[in-house]
Amino acid sequence: MLLAYACNPIEEEITIDQNAKLTFSSDTVIFDTLFSSVSSITKRLLVFNPNKNAVNISRLYLGLRNLSEYSIIVNGEESDEVKDELILGNDSLLILINVKANPQNQDLPFIVKDSIVFESNGNTEHVKLVSWGQDAIFLNGERIDCNSTWTAERPYVIYNFALVDTLCRLNVNPGTKIYIDNNASLFVKGSLRLNGTIENKIIVRNTRLDRKFDVSPGQWQGIFYLEGSFNNVIEYAVISNGTTGIRVGTPDDNTDFDLTIGNTIIEHMSVAGILAFTSDLHAYNTVVYNCGQYIVGNFLGGNYLYEHCTFSNDPPSFFNDDPSYQFSDNILLDDNSTLSADLDIKIVNSILWGNKDNEVALSVSGDRSVTVEIHDNIIRTTDVSYVELGNTISTENNFPGFYDRFLYDYQIDSLGKARDAGSYIGIDFDILGNPRDDKPDYGAYERKDSIP
Repeated sequence: MLLAYACNPIEEEITIDQNAKLTFSSDTVIFDTLFSSVSSITKRLLVFNPNKNAVNISRLYLGLRNLSEYSIIVNGEESDEVKDELILGNDSLLILINVKANPQNQDLPFIVKDSIVFESNGNTEHVKLVSWGQDAIFLNGERIDCNSTWTAERPYVIYNFALVDTLCRLNVNPGTKIYIDNNASLFVKGSLRLNGTIENKIIVRNTRLDRKFDVSPGQWQGIFYLEGSFNNVIEYAVISNGTTGIRVGTPDDNTDFDLTIGNTIIEHMSVAGILAFTSDLHAYNTVVYNCGQYIVGNFLGGNYLYEHCTFSNDPPSFFNDDPSYQFSDNILLDDNSTLSADLDIKIVNSILWGNKDNEVALSVSGDRSVTVEIHDNIIRTTDVSYVELGNTISTENNFPGFYDRFLYDYQIDSLGKARDAGSYIGIDFDILGNPRDDKPDYGAYERKDSIP
């Protein structure tokens, strides 16, 4: 006689032993600050069953149930409670977690808390959920009220676009934060004045506040200054993570600066830091780095003045064979015809650096008035004509002497070649507020040695 026995594998046999507890990939799931009414990124929680037998979770649920600002997804279904969820021996369960903070009508960030509760074999275990919410002022494809002022109490979040209209002015107070969503832009036909201070800088950046997006370019389009825009100021701002930080197209019949940029950082742009066409622009104590195509691109003529600026595409984060600094009195159109305009470019006491042997390109059509004053700078190039203009050139690794370019720290080291190399031009303080002496350093930073 043959007897057949059927039995379940041990990992499928359910244990009711109270000592058979679960473990978790984290005891607390923390979200970065998010704007109220905006869904967060999705975070993952793994629930492990380290036992040889299966464990049945009789209930797993959000502590605040349907009042919770969190949501959980288990096995592809969203619910605030799941019953009888089996985890085989030495197996795991994935839980996806999101949060959408409810508005609190307050200026300061607020904490949003809950927990996921697990009940199994008489045990009750908790995983905490923690995030910070921030009420904000939202703009979605709209004109900004004419002659208005933005303040630092709450951040401003732009979806699609916001427009400063013709003959209108937007004043932005110190410490204000402006977040621009994916593919969104800030357009300026009138006047935009970012009035930051050294203590309270204005922040313009992407809406993703997770730390891993801090150095990720291309997350919003840019600030676009359109024809007719004038009397624009950017002072003590940090502009980050866009496609083009500043794009200026303000042709007019004078050479008055339509945009002045001072004591400002423009960083991590997928196309350009400063891109301008037939415009009048002045930048001083300005740092621009890590841009995909141009650190500075000035085309179709215009009037440009750069003083005590630090520009660098080193280390490179993008594959691009073209020079990072391009200046031209002309532009080639799609039909292969050429437009040109007068060009006046002056760069002094600045650093134009990168990783290519020739980082500067100047294109002149020959039929326009062109004035070039590029002197007292460090330039990454092999073109000796820049030496004849009064510049220092090199292709030596980190020749200017940046403190730590791999951490995007472009201050000057104690032995840097940019030290004491400049001429006095009347800009008495650097971007950090340090006083310059009569032999200033090239770039936006003045090196100050500690006193023993």
